[in-house]
Amino acid sequence: MKVYVLASKGISLTSRLIRWWQWGFPYTHIAYCFDISNPNDPIVVEAWWDGVRKGWFSEVHTPGTEFAVYSIQVTDGQKKRIEEFLQRQLGKPYDWLGILGFPLRDWKLERKDRWFCSELVFTAFQKAGVELLKNTHPSEVSPRLFLKSPLLQFEYSSRLPSKPALEPSTV
Repeated sequence: MKVYVLASKGISLTSRLIRWWQWGFPYTHIAYCFDISNPNDPIVVEAWWDGVRKGWFSEVHTPGTEFAVYSIQVTDGQKKRIEEFLQRQLGKPYDWLGILGFPLRDWKLERKDRWFCSELVFTAFQKAGVELLKNTHPSEVSPRLFLKSPLLQFEYSSRLPSKPALEPSTV
């Protein structure tokens, strides 16, 4: 069976800094796709600035953000363990100190029970027994490194739709 992860090309200042830290690599965010029935706006679990959340990708990302969806072949049991782990992480804080490990090149700055995007998703797979990358600690996994896993298969790319223009007031 397949499970899906999303990699996005953020356009915020923070995303531009992450892109710079990754030597220009365009993808700056990783999320786990809980539901891709709406391929242009999947339901994701992701480590976001205010903590781990589950919801539509468009709820916190800028309209027009480009993203790609990749699949990974897992067993039913592995999928269940991935999703149970992610559910238990909902509401946990963002790992601001851990993200500083990238420009400082020190992955040991991580904090337990705090997550940044690629670390969270990588750990979920690791806990389910899916080895995305050999000999790799979750807190050293940037979006760039995450996408180097030989287990990932490209499925499709898309862009968040622009929000509809507000209706003129009838006052």
